[in-house]
Amino acid sequence: YIGYWKNNKMNGRGVFKWPVGKTYEGEYFMNTRNGYGVFSWADGRKFKGDWIKGKQHGKGEFYNPETKEWYKGFWEIGKLVS
Repeated sequence: YIGYWKNNKMNGRGVFKWPVGKTYEGEYFMNTRNGYGVFSWADGRKFKGDWIKGKQHGKGEFYNPETKEWYKGFWEIGKLVS
């Protein structure tokens, strides 16, 4: 993790990279993805949008590398609802 810390917790803007190729770049609050951020999977999928308590929540866009298209939608607690 490269980014801001507060009281020994990820807090503010930062980048977290997993050894398996996933990356999250965006806002953190108390060690949790919270605010706007971009999550990238090793296979090329991407989600960019709003996060609350570590889950996609609110407006967002999902990129499918197989179709090479972005899909806009609305997420609630990590699930696409529209």
